[in-house]
Amino acid sequence: MAIDPSAFRYSAFDNLPGPALERLASCARKVCFTGGERIAPLINPPKRLVVLLTGLAKLTGATVNGHERIMYVFRPGDLVGSRVLLEGSVEASYEVIAMTRVEGVSIELSEFYEAGREHLEIVLAATNALSRRLNQVTNQLMAAMSEDVSLRLCHLLLDFVRIDFLQSVELVPLDHHLTHETMASIIGASRPHTSSVLAMLENKGVVRRMRRSLLVNPIELQRYLQDEDADAVSLSAASA
Repeated sequence: MAIDPSAFRYSAFDNLPGPALERLASCARKVCFTGGERIAPLINPPKRLVVLLTGLAKLTGATVNGHERIMYVFRPGDLVGSRVLLEGSVEASYEVIAMTRVEGVSIELSEFYEAGREHLEIVLAATNALSRRLNQVTNQLMAAMSEDVSLRLCHLLLDFVRIDFLQSVELVPLDHHLTHETMASIIGASRPHTSSVLAMLENKGVVRRMRRSLLVNPIELQRYLQDEDADAVSLSAASA
């Protein structure tokens, strides 16, 4: 059964004109994955695109030491499928695994291309969304090699703050819960180190650790990043 076009709300296809959106919806099917299930395995990923509607998934791989490294966390509205749609994707060495129960819509690649031949904007919307995310992944890889752990953690926390809360001076919850293990895996640090950095940020009033959640102060997070960047520039100038 074809899905309702409204399922694509807040996704890469949200702004498609009506006829293009209806055509895409006509070839989409609902899918569901349990936590731990592979949405796009490392070897021979299914030739399909998946738009997440609910739940979280991770772009993950193993380090040379055999530890898991999460490169990106997919959230509702995100599009999975760069490895089958784009050539030379930086995601080629990683797989996508559901972190929680995930509901989404799946479009077989052949049907996607068929719809794209009728409505070119469908293909443009998908490639633009995937290209933006690949830039995010590339920037994260570069940051992991150059930035301090506290900076990487602050960037991650800000990324999980709802857009309408970014200017809040109050403590707000993250849009999605992240465990210490998940945060550590994303920023490329050990769990104890990540917990120590969270404790330091809590002492500065940037975050507050709760029993089962984490609250953050978006303005203080941004101020901390700005202050650290300013210190780095001053140090660089002094050593020049």
